Amino acid sequence: MKKELTDKLKKDQRIRFLWQIIMVAFAGIIGGFAFCSFFEPAKIIPTGLSGLAQIIHNLFSANQINIPTSIVYLIINAILFLISLRLFGWKFLVLTFVGLATYTLSMEFLAIPALIAQADDVLLYSIIGGFLYGFGVGVAYRYGGSTGGSDILAMVINKYLPKFKRGFCILFINIVVIVLTVVTSGLQTGLYALIVAVISSIATDFVLDKIKKVRAFYIICENDEKIAEEILKNYHRGVTRLDCEGMFSKKGKSLLLSLIPDVDTEELKFLIKQIEPNAFVFSSAVSETYGDGNFLKEQSIFKNKILKSKSFTKSTMKLKRKEKIKKDKTLHKKKLKMF
Repeated sequence: MKKELTDKLKKDQRIRFLWQIIMVAFAGIIGGFAFCSFFEPAKIIPTGLSGLAQIIHNLFSANQINIPTSIVYLIINAILFLISLRLFGWKFLVLTFVGLATYTLSMEFLAIPALIAQADDVLLYSIIGGFLYGFGVGVAYRYGGSTGGSDILAMVINKYLPKFKRGFCILFINIVVIVLTVVTSGLQTGLYALIVAVISSIATDFVLDKIKKVRAFYIICENDEKIAEEILKNYHRGVTRLDCEGMFSKKGKSLLLSLIPDVDTEELKFLIKQIEPNAFVFSSAVSETYGDGNFLKEQSIFKNKILKSKSFTKSTMKLKRKEKIKKDKTLHKKKLKMF
């Protein structure tokens, strides 16, 4: 029975990963189509590294050097990809490579001549292109990958400089690209880039809405340490353990409470069955949380070790300061007695 559950879990994981690859590829195609059929024909410079690639392309074109925007974008992302090889998990890198490859190819080959010929209405192209671009980015995020660009750069910056959060890094990159757009192409083009940034952000949030939904899992079990460890390792979510007793059996058990994203619930059920088939599990939808938010903050064993280490260091330093103050007071009293 246990072997069958293990095999089923592995099979489901493989099917899920394949589906992730397909959806990230689809996201790359949508994003590349938006760029070559809406942004480039209307001379709209989007935010992020694709916008930066467009600016570089325009500067080269002004000097009679024709390098396709897709090639510039690929070179920038190739450098970032090499930097991030050792920083992130292999699944994210595989999915990002798929998204980047399909996005770059679509930028080059998916342009529709009919749309290119009617690119006079820049505002309309900004709105439609921004929505499609944001939709593609949201789909890629939702399925665990990306289409390259500013999100990878933001993750690299956050890895080396943890004080700068990922959202702040992306915002900073977008501001830099908009400023460069204004400098190189004028205020009007910069304002269109701002419209694209706002519309694409709304579209991305619309797609990611389901990811933000979580379910509260209540797991009554005996192998609480093992199940909690697997939740921390696989889903990076906090787990709370409560002691409980069955009123019929009079046996003591543990109750684990954890908030898990909607998209991971089926996999978690199989994982619990694999560890303890007789565990009693029930869940409920969470509509609101407040407080310090530990349930929703991503947790990991590594992060917990760092937090514990910092706490231990602070308490040790505090104790040493108290001992030093006490020692100084004792020496001062001795000196007073001598006089």
